[in-house]
Amino acid sequence: MATCPRCKGHLTDNHRCPRRPLVVATEVALAALVGAFLALFVVALTMPQGRLIVDLSAMLIGAACGVGLDRYWRG
Repeated sequence: MATCPRCKGHLTDNHRCPRRPLVVATEVALAALVGAFLALFVVALTMPQGRLIVDLSAMLIGAACGVGLDRYWRG
């Protein structure tokens, strides 16, 4: 059986090389940043008094949701 010249995996009809770790890490970090800023924006719209603990917890939850959704959609 033939092997892929890039990843050395079996070259089948539906072969796809795995993505590089740096690309995956960049996508996860970007999803976390977007989720955190969206959560902060929603909290800023709904609670304008601006408490630091609420803002930080919203950013943490938003980052976790952003990463989770990214991993879910990408399979």
